[in-house]
Amino acid sequence: MKDTMRFAFGWVFLAIVAAVAGWFPAAPIAAAQTQSFQGQDAVYNNSAQLTNSPSFIDASMFASPGGNLCGVLNSVLTSKNYPAAGAVVDARGLANSNPPTSMTCTTANPSPWAGIANPLPSTILLPATGGILPNLANPIIIPSTWIVPANTRLVGEGDGIPSNGLTPGTTIQAASGFSGTMIQFGSAASTGIAVERLTLDGQGQLGQSVSGIVNTESQANSYVDHVSLYRILGTGLSVSGTANDSGPYSNITFDLGGVSGTSSTVCAKINGLSGTRGIHGLSCTAENNDPPAAVLLDSSNNSIEDVRIVGFYDGIRVGCRKV
Repeated sequence: MKDTMRFAFGWVFLAIVAAVAGWFPAAPIAAAQTQSFQGQDAVYNNSAQLTNSPSFIDASMFASPGGNLCGVLNSVLTSKNYPAAGAVVDARGLANSNPPTSMTCTTANPSPWAGIANPLPSTILLPATGGILPNLANPIIIPSTWIVPANTRLVGEGDGIPSNGLTPGTTIQAASGFSGTMIQFGSAASTGIAVERLTLDGQGQLGQSVSGIVNTESQANSYVDHVSLYRILGTGLSVSGTANDSGPYSNITFDLGGVSGTSSTVCAKINGLSGTRGIHGLSCTAENNDPPAAVLLDSSNNSIEDVRIVGFYDGIRVGCRKV
């Protein structure tokens, strides 16, 4: 009788083990099926099989010793498994990656798209940097212009003006010696370029005349939203050329941060276009050495509304080709 009970108990135990094992059949399959698709999420398809999802890529999986943000993103965008239709590239984990990833882009890796002939579509989620105040995380430092390609969105973790006590979530800062424009929308006729929820710091206190965002090429579905332009001695936002039907350019804050403006300092300008979707929500502040004008407008079929201007000699100049 005892032997019979032991035998029966053994079968019950084996049945329980088999049932529990049946709850987790996908774990080894996940490793086998996703190991060649670096950084992609694992999902179940309509056949209840575990596979990779090409729509989302975790950039921190591409971190390498001595790497920097631009180099890592470049590796993601040139990966052989990057989907032709584009993907969301989540770089937020790079701020605390292992191995550590530097937030300072280099001349060898000046931008995420350096050396890529025809970049595929992407939405890049930038990491929270904590701004530029002491004892906070370092900003993303760029040595030269980021030329953002067509069908690309840059999305940060929030904007703000540090000198006003509003610590931005994501700051992109011009390196010492920077010249030109920080972010340029495309290098040829394009669409679908956007920049959202971040701060651009031109480091005007170093005496460098840097511009913030310039769009001369990108048209429909191209816009700027919730962007702060800090210590920019050049033009904060410039829209001209063939950038018709672009915008709206909304919730933009321009602040010199106590740095003295120059005769060429302009908060925003729209010039020579047949029409954009306008500027909606603009704050322009110059604390010292009032620049000539906050907004220059020489283009028909544009709307500029909800504007706050402090410290500029003129507010909005209309018909300003000769200025």
